[in-house]
Amino acid sequence: MRRFILALILILALNFNAQAENIITSKAQLNAEGMKVATGEGSAAMLIIENELPKAELIYISTPQSYEEVKQGKIDACIEDRNMLELAVQNGLKGVKILDENMSETVKIAVGISRESKIKNLKDNINKFIAEIKADGTLNDMSTRWVVNKDYKMPEIKLNKNNNKLIIGTTGIYAPYSFYKGTELAGLDIELAYRFAAWLDADIEFKVYDFAGLVTAAVTGKIDLAMSNLNITRERAEVIDFSDALFEMPVGILVKADNNIANTEPELKTFKAEAEAENTLWDEIKASFNKTFIREGRYRLFIDGVLITLLITCLACIFGTALGFVIFLICRKHEYKLVQLFLGFIQGTPMVVLLMILYYIIFGKLAISGVFTAVIAFTLTVSAGVYGLLKIGVGAVDKGQYEAAYALGYSELKTFFKIILPQALPHVFNAYCGEIITMLKGTAIVGYIAVMDLTKIGDVIRARTYEPFFPLIAITLIYFVLEFVIFIIIKYLQNKLDYKNRTPEEILGFGLEVISHD
Repeated sequence: MRRFILALILILALNFNAQAENIITSKAQLNAEGMKVATGEGSAAMLIIENELPKAELIYISTPQSYEEVKQGKIDACIEDRNMLELAVQNGLKGVKILDENMSETVKIAVGISRESKIKNLKDNINKFIAEIKADGTLNDMSTRWVVNKDYKMPEIKLNKNNNKLIIGTTGIYAPYSFYKGTELAGLDIELAYRFAAWLDADIEFKVYDFAGLVTAAVTGKIDLAMSNLNITRERAEVIDFSDALFEMPVGILVKADNNIANTEPELKTFKAEAEAENTLWDEIKASFNKTFIREGRYRLFIDGVLITLLITCLACIFGTALGFVIFLICRKHEYKLVQLFLGFIQGTPMVVLLMILYYIIFGKLAISGVFTAVIAFTLTVSAGVYGLLKIGVGAVDKGQYEAAYALGYSELKTFFKIILPQALPHVFNAYCGEIITMLKGTAIVGYIAVMDLTKIGDVIRARTYEPFFPLIAITLIYFVLEFVIFIIIKYLQNKLDYKNRTPEEILGFGLEVISHD
């Protein structure tokens, strides 16, 4: 056994050393079997990677997440818009570097246009607008301010609030094109959207999607335009239209940095050691807390996210419990096949799939918000769970209770509510508590349908701070507190409704008075 452990340690050590020595210094090294290269979902860089690095394994990961995976050595490179990679490094992303050489091909950035938009001549208008701001130098000035100078001040652009509304889909996590500055969206694409709305003499509304859902929202007509450093690709052009190209961008290569310092540089090594000694763990925690919560008033984003999460949870809990109870009453004596099929479909469908079916297909042509859709989806899920729990709880009550109640003159309905239900609820309350807490945690997926819940806010903050751990830990703690509060509330209700803690008068009510008179 000891030899086995020593051999395992030796293998791990050799593997670690091999990884440490496998430092990428050129694009050519990536074109080899076993190399893992990441790019964004649906990015035009995908085709470039397939053409220039055919031997590498292509992985699709959101850009902020891929940064951390490169740093940890889980993937060998992230290939994306070079400007975005440079900004991440300038803003404090550590443990990575950008190769001097770019991919040979470039990508074209444009505005995605929904074919389902109700705005007439939208493609012609956006192209005419782009031609004008290119001709007068406005677009070049915007690019210089946002991309080159990193000037993140949004200009004041007045809109006509009483006119038609232009709905813009964006992501809010790709600086300097679309990101949150404090609690407000900012970036080159956001300014472009405001300028186009003013040019159209229209009002504007933004919907924030996960990047994978951005094009889908345009396909289904949920948005008029998709604006978030959107690459033109052949597959996207099959389902949505594109404006004339705004920019042509170089594609950079982000790889893990070589943290080893040569022995020939003792002064640099000493300086690094002293700098690391000065930054204690407590200092790092304070700096992370400041970036995550204090800077730009980001705590307000967390508050908004908590409120949205609680709103969805509470409404789904109330409506789902009521709907499940009604379904149980309807099917208490006869299990209708259609109802059973419906409940089976709800319970058998992954939550994220159900959300997308409701948002993009069933409500695809309707102006229904993501929050409302999420409430409906979770209401259906909770109702199916409540139905099953009531079935178990009522089934656990001895049938002799029915016979005794009928012998005392109780009606069937009063027997159920006065005798059976109070005895059934204690059997399932703990499971019901777990159902609600599971639902609370399940709301973490609503970001897929443009809902800025707590988890989505965490993604937004991480994309701005490049802090991989602190926002996640903060979200975990907030969820823990919310779960604890829900647990306390349900336990309180359990004690109030448990028939063992109630007097005979409270349980039997009118029925006891009838018995006493007799």
